[in-house]
Amino acid sequence: MSASSDNLLADVAGRWEGVTTVPGLGELPFSVDIAVTGSDLSGTMDIQGNVGLPLSGFAFDGSNLHFELQSPLGLATWDGEVGDGAIEGVFDQLGNEGTFRLHRPGAESGQPADSVRDTEFHAEEVTFASGAFTLTGELLLPLGSGPHPAVVLINGSGAQDRDSTVAGFPLFGELAEHLAGLGIASLRWDDRGMGDSSGSDALSTLDGRAGDAGAALALLESRGDVDGERIGLLGHSEGAYIAPIVASRSDGIAFVALLASPAVPGDELLRTQLPRVLTAAGVPADEIERHQARQALSLQAVMTGEGWAEVERSYRQLARRQLEDLSDDARESIPDEEYFIDTVVQDELRTLRSPWFSSLVQYDPRPDLIGLRVPVLALFGELDTQVPLDLNMPALSEALAASDAASHTIETVAQANHLFQTAVTGSLDEYAELEPAFAPDFLQQLGNWLTTQISR
Repeated sequence: MSASSDNLLADVAGRWEGVTTVPGLGELPFSVDIAVTGSDLSGTMDIQGNVGLPLSGFAFDGSNLHFELQSPLGLATWDGEVGDGAIEGVFDQLGNEGTFRLHRPGAESGQPADSVRDTEFHAEEVTFASGAFTLTGELLLPLGSGPHPAVVLINGSGAQDRDSTVAGFPLFGELAEHLAGLGIASLRWDDRGMGDSSGSDALSTLDGRAGDAGAALALLESRGDVDGERIGLLGHSEGAYIAPIVASRSDGIAFVALLASPAVPGDELLRTQLPRVLTAAGVPADEIERHQARQALSLQAVMTGEGWAEVERSYRQLARRQLEDLSDDARESIPDEEYFIDTVVQDELRTLRSPWFSSLVQYDPRPDLIGLRVPVLALFGELDTQVPLDLNMPALSEALAASDAASHTIETVAQANHLFQTAVTGSLDEYAELEPAFAPDFLQQLGNWLTTQISR
């Protein structure tokens, strides 16, 4: 290997971030870490909440880079041209073609470093400790010296980046900028194992996630440009489970906003959620019943610690049926069908047996909701299939009525899904097809309430 060849390899080594655009799914954020060992390249990928997936098949000729990811759904490949600080090209998985673009962290393609954001508000990279873990994030401040009111943004389930990007829609990135426009600072961070944050989200628990949010709160409280008397918590989805836990541990919280808030125990939420999500996706009734039976086995195993062998058999049957339903071309692309089945099953079991899932299934939010003492806002999407309105709004209303909350407001955002986009059906499959923007009513309802709280 010549010195010039070594330099070429060095050009692609390190971390890259960007999006893969997939038909039907929209933009999927992902990152790639590439290492050089002698004359060889190796690497890992973070995508859709999966961290450190091993890459293979690297080939680089000085201008074109190729790498591959073996997945239960078949071999995925990326072929891109390297140049001008970016890698862009074609993605393919079983004939499903798309495009991708990668750039170095902190240097988004096509945008100058001194982004227009800095003319409207100030973004500051922050690092803070949560126990043994180091978390990285962004503090977004309105212009001016402050001190500013502020909000801790607590995201939903699954390993997420600081923007809580779902199907190409950066929920918290958009929300943080909207809050800054209202004169409210906000802090959001990369979950454990995402970005430069250490640890693993799947190995955390709801209590651990509450500890992370509490550490973010402590950072805000230590800042001279933040008004310590006007700091609130805003949780979305599972983050709305977390916010009341954090509030119960602190005397300094001024208000709590709960978005798409689960208000029943985790196992009850999951049992109700599953048929809603599958029905909205058009899954036949008999297939939904099989999924519900499988879920019941899984939840029982989590709650009791027994029956895991039966759970594994159930998922193995499902994986085999999914394999048999693939097209001939797709099935021929899988070199080892038993390995495919085993990979699918072990991925499922890894999630079901994770500390995070166990804590979610067994958590009852009602005591923490009843323990709230500050003003509370709860917003629900009318078409939400993940946190169904008809189950969770009455439960939340009952809990808050039994609390000593200074006040509480519960409202519905018309035609909104779980992400508070203006939706048609609320189906998860619909997320990427909708405009990646909040429903105007959502921003108005949230903004009006927050403005009232910070004006007190």
